[in-house]
Amino acid sequence: MSSSPRDDGPDPTRPLSSSYPGYSDPAYAGQAPYGPTYQAPHAPQGVDPTRQLPPYPPYGYDPYATGQYGPYPQGQPPEEPPPPKSPRWLWVLAGLAVLLVVGLVIALVIANSSKQETVVAPPPMPEPTTTRTTPPTTSLRPLPPIVPVPTPSTTPPSTPPRETVTPGATETVVYEVTGSGRAINITYVDTGSVLQTEFNVLLPWSKEVRLPSPAEDSASLMIVNVGRQVSCSITVNGVEVQSNTGNGLTTCTAMR
Repeated sequence: MSSSPRDDGPDPTRPLSSSYPGYSDPAYAGQAPYGPTYQAPHAPQGVDPTRQLPPYPPYGYDPYATGQYGPYPQGQPPEEPPPPKSPRWLWVLAGLAVLLVVGLVIALVIANSSKQETVVAPPPMPEPTTTRTTPPTTSLRPLPPIVPVPTPSTTPPSTPPRETVTPGATETVVYEVTGSGRAINITYVDTGSVLQTEFNVLLPWSKEVRLPSPAEDSASLMIVNVGRQVSCSITVNGVEVQSNTGNGLTTCTAMR
């Protein structure tokens, strides 16, 4: 004998209703019934629901950002960082070193100049000491009386008469200089008692002039020469009245 299923219980294979029945309580009769139940979202067609999702970056981190300022704009090169600045104390130390070197150079220049300009004054000359001598005192004695002595009578010698000189008369004077090479200059008394000088004179040399009589009083010859020996002579009316020999300044002067 077969038994049939009970019809008084719910069927477990029956789908649930999508809505709830209304309230049977008269206090809630005016309220609307609950809406439809929650339904899971359907996956889009063509997507594998078992595929692993890509890993997400940490919160707030952009793997494509460069630093804390974000990516650089396209088309502009990144700005170069500013060069490191030298510490200020290095500049101060360099300035002090330069000032020290300049000061040393100035001090050396001043010291050298002061040494060159310092002139030691010669010591003062000692004052000459003069000794005063007291002249001896002499007592004067009376001289004995002088007895006159008779002197023999003498006749003065007779002087020869001087030659009479005619006013305006002249005499012939010849100057001669012997030696080798050249004399620096020769100075002589020329005609008319005029002093004459010749330079760079070739030796031997001679000169004839006429001087007022007596010519011995005015005739004169002087030679300036260096290194060589020269001789000079003065002749008046054919008679040699003076001659001399020397190496430097040689002079011949006629004397009566």
